[in-house]
Amino acid sequence: MRPYLAAARERVCIIAAVVVLVWGAGLFTAMREYASTFESQATIWVLRASPELTNIDPEDPGTPVVQTVASQQTELLQQLLQTDSFVRDVTRRTSLRAALDAATDERGFLARIRKRFDVETLGTNMLRVSYTAGDPRTPAEMVIAALDVRTDRVMKARVTSSAAVSTLYRREFEVAQQQAVTANADLDQFNKSHPAPLSPADQAHQGQLQLAVDFAQSRLSELQGRADRSAVASAVLDMSGLEFQVVDEPFADPTPSGGGRAAATIALFSFAGGVLLAALTVVVTALVAGRRRPATAETHDVAPVSIAARRAEA
Repeated sequence: MRPYLAAARERVCIIAAVVVLVWGAGLFTAMREYASTFESQATIWVLRASPELTNIDPEDPGTPVVQTVASQQTELLQQLLQTDSFVRDVTRRTSLRAALDAATDERGFLARIRKRFDVETLGTNMLRVSYTAGDPRTPAEMVIAALDVRTDRVMKARVTSSAAVSTLYRREFEVAQQQAVTANADLDQFNKSHPAPLSPADQAHQGQLQLAVDFAQSRLSELQGRADRSAVASAVLDMSGLEFQVVDEPFADPTPSGGGRAAATIALFSFAGGVLLAALTVVVTALVAGRRRPATAETHDVAPVSIAARRAEA
């Protein structure tokens, strides 16, 4: 321990200079990061559609699933932000469109934009979307654009899904309707060709034909009900503001915010770096001093012997 204390006292000026430089640079960078970081955020309240208005039958694929839990919406936004097309559409709706068009590395530019977004779940029905930038105007633009593009994508997907479901139900209804027409025609033909009274075998056959007609009519009613419920569910989902309401609108805050965590991280790393460099300086100085001591001691031991030999020769 003594060699290190001696080395520290010997190099105290160098250690102090290293610590001051590293800590000063780190604190300056942290303060600059905090002062030049602006953040805007939107708090969103996710609602649930009334279960009476939607079909919750898991065996019926026609009704779209109403995903309104905040964690599901958070996951949806996070997944959309991982795609270049979504981030590109968001950026093109803001003042950064010119910078995007002029970027030589578009994917790198979009990756930097993506890292500035943050989506977090606040509770069962609350989530927050935020964006940080070096000016107070861009964050609010990016958050608003992200919510708008997300709404457009969801509405487009619902329209496509509704059209596909409508086509499916229409085809099934046409097939069921044709089966009902055929069953009615078979029953009418049988009634015309078999006047009363009917034999037991004819009565059994007539019962089978009547059962086929009833089944076809029931199938038509079931398909019509599914189609109606699907249309109601789509209408419910399309109602503006039903499941996705922005409680706190994003705005351009002129006061720096959002850079506290990054500034604290920079300050912490600079503090640790200064301490590490100071310790490394002490260790290196102690090791160098320890290597020099044996050579010095050997020189002191040889000198008296040489003087005594010279006196003996004289």
